[in-house]
Amino acid sequence: MKTNYHTHNYRCNHAKGTVLEYVLEALNAGLDEIGISDHLPHPGKDFASKSRMSYDDLNNYFNDIDEAIKIYGDKISIKKSIECEYFEEYQWLYDELREKYKVDYLILGAHFFPYKGEMTYIGKVDLTPELLEDYVNYVITSMDSGNFNYLAHPDLFGMQYLNWDEHSEKASRRILQKAQDLNIPLEININGLRRSTILYNKGERHPYPHKDFWSLSNEYDVDIIIGIDAHNPSEMNDLDMGHKFAKSLGISVIDRLIF
Repeated sequence: MKTNYHTHNYRCNHAKGTVLEYVLEALNAGLDEIGISDHLPHPGKDFASKSRMSYDDLNNYFNDIDEAIKIYGDKISIKKSIECEYFEEYQWLYDELREKYKVDYLILGAHFFPYKGEMTYIGKVDLTPELLEDYVNYVITSMDSGNFNYLAHPDLFGMQYLNWDEHSEKASRRILQKAQDLNIPLEININGLRRSTILYNKGERHPYPHKDFWSLSNEYDVDIIIGIDAHNPSEMNDLDMGHKFAKSLGISVIDRLIF
């Protein structure tokens, strides 16, 4: 079965294409199931507002998915979702997504963490061992919240913590162990494979998926799914990139999430 549960659209202001265009491209790529999972709005917060939909867009966003289901639901399974940061004070919003909008699942995508009194993007901070620990603490708190069905790009810290050492190994093991304890699937994120490789103390790698992180995953009882993280409809054809990466490390992946 061919699936992808990580799909954005133009409403987040940093992707292209409508929900219908992604569904059509998924059909052309031979996918059996697609999840539409654009970024969570951040009502009342002043960070990342230019790269997220507004809270007022939620109705139209889910209406777009419902329309796609109405038109193409007999040809492809279409699931409703949101990719979320975790904030304790947003529990009302996660509940609303499930109760009002009837999402099929919620993705945890930990792009930000608290640093010096504000939310800081993991890709734009000098990630010392101490800050890496702070980031992982926040990821684990988010996982423990019970709001999310799977964790996207668990190795995103590899964008800024370049070398593989005792600190990055410890961080990786903490995330992998928590995923095992909570039975939360982890995602090999294809978006990082589209980026240029970087040099680090063991040679060359992509910023993510981080091959050293994923090599460790074989030591844990964790479900692993491939996520396209599509920001352009044409990227719905990239699923094989993730499977090749997994195969190169001897990683078994699941082909479908059960909600």
